Amino acid sequence: MLRARLMFLLFSILLGSALPVQSSGIFSHSDWQEVLERFVDDRGLVNYRALAEDREILDHYVETLRDVSPETHEELFPTRNHQLAYYLNAYNAFVFVGVLALGPETPSVWGKSGLGIRFFTRQKYEMGGRRLSLKKLEDELIREGFRNPRVHAALNCASLGCPRLPRQAFDGELLSSQLDAAMREWVVAARAVSVDEDRRVVALSKIFGWFRQDFLQAEARIGERQPSLIGFINRYRPQGEEIPDAFREEIQPYDKRLNGRP
Repeated sequence: MLRARLMFLLFSILLGSALPVQSSGIFSHSDWQEVLERFVDDRGLVNYRALAEDREILDHYVETLRDVSPETHEELFPTRNHQLAYYLNAYNAFVFVGVLALGPETPSVWGKSGLGIRFFTRQKYEMGGRRLSLKKLEDELIREGFRNPRVHAALNCASLGCPRLPRQAFDGELLSSQLDAAMREWVVAARAVSVDEDRRVVALSKIFGWFRQDFLQAEARIGERQPSLIGFINRYRPQGEEIPDAFREEIQPYDKRLNGRP
C-alpha cells in the first residue's frame, strides 16, 4: 500500500496533477482546513456572508471531492479512519455549499415545512464520480459504513441545534481522538444534554432521538445487556457528572435556525 501511494504521488507530480496530496501520499484536507479557520469562529458559527463573497477555496475543495474519494483513489486513504475523515469533511463542506445555494440570509436549511427535504434529500452533490444527497452520504456511507455513533457529534447540518462545528478538519491520523473530544464536548452542552435533578429528568437533543438505535447498538456491541442512551452518554461525561440510570429521558425540540454569525 505504501509503495502504491508513493507511485501515485510521483505520477501526480510528473503530470502536474492538482490533486491535494500530502508528502506522505495521503489525501489532504488543507483547503477545508483553511475554510474552517477563516469563516468559522470558536463558537462554531459561520460567516456565510463573507464566505459567499470569497468562496474560491471552498469551491476548489469541493472540486477535488468530485474527482477523488476512497472509492476512486483507494491508495490515498490507507485506513478506515482516513476514509471516515474524508466523508465527515465532505458532508460538512457540502452543507456549506448548500447554504450558499439558498443564500447566506436564509433563516434555516430546513425549509418552511421544517423537514429539510429539499436541502438534505433532493439536493445532490458530486463525490468521487457519484451524485448523492446529504442524507444518502450520512445514512449509507457514514452511518452504515462505519457504525460509529461518535459521528453524530462531528456532522454539522448548519443549525444551532447541531454540535459545534470545530475549526479543525478531521484527520485520519487523529480521528479517534477528534471524535472522542467532539462527543465529550457535545454531551455537556445544554442543547444536547440537560439534567433536571429535581424532576429526575434528562432532556436530550433530538439527535439522540433520531439516531437512538445507533447509540444503543454501539452499547450492545461492547457487551451492555441493557443498552441505554444514558449509558452511552455517561461514557463521555466528566467523572462525577454521570447521569443516574433511573432518570427519565425527554427529547427536547431541535433548534433549526441557521448557525450563521449575526
